[in-house]
Amino acid sequence: MTKKEFIEKLEAELKDETYSTVTQVMTYYEEIIADLMEDGYSEEDAISKLGSIQETVANVKGNEEIIEIKKMKTTTSAWVSILLILGFPLWGSLMAAWLCLLLAAYILIWCVPIITVALGLAGSMSFIVGIFGSFVLFTESVSLGITQLGVSAIFGAVGLIGIALTYRVSGTILAYSKKMTVYVKEFSVQILRKVGVVC
Repeated sequence: MTKKEFIEKLEAELKDETYSTVTQVMTYYEEIIADLMEDGYSEEDAISKLGSIQETVANVKGNEEIIEIKKMKTTTSAWVSILLILGFPLWGSLMAAWLCLLLAAYILIWCVPIITVALGLAGSMSFIVGIFGSFVLFTESVSLGITQLGVSAIFGAVGLIGIALTYRVSGTILAYSKKMTVYVKEFSVQILRKVGVVC
């Protein structure tokens, strides 16, 4: 069982609890799993050390003191807010650079299907224009007409290859884009949780 599956099952089992309790429990167990993985355990071993979902739920419902998440004092929270505001020129520019790199990665990934679409369209259009243009050349010279037909056939093949590549590549690129989006979302939520913006 992966960490994500464990947390999702735990959340489903605790659906009758309050939102704050569920959030605290999930955060608590995410931190335990992360600590075990830092100690050298694999993700599966770290989760197996926690026991089954039923045991975990029984521990949570039977012992209210199992979760000890210290809340920030208001003075600490005020200092964090002041430091965030004063440090904005630094972390704001770093965040903007990170967003630009992320956007560049998306653009770079989607350049491949755009190129294959352009290749397919250019080849197909050249094939159509070449076929109709060869009739005019046949009236002047048979060899020019046959050459034009051959070049048109080559462009037609390039167009078909471009269309086939677009079909094959776009599905893979879409899957990678979805994975990258999910990873960026999870990473951003973790950062925001550590800063204290979201719970």
